[in-house]
Amino acid sequence: MLNTMWIMGLSIQGILDLVVAGISLMIGLSVFAFIASVLCSAAFLYSAKAAS
Repeated sequence: MLNTMWIMGLSIQGILDLVVAGISLMIGLSVFAFIASVLCSAAFLYSAKAAS
């Protein structure tokens, strides 16, 4: 009985770790995507001004 509880606790901890890792990965990638889109917009506006 004790052994199955330990395995279940370990799997719950592992699932929680994966959820937290996924959330932090999404936050990190969204920050990266926001910075990249701002830089791409600035580069596009700069080149559009230079072409006109």
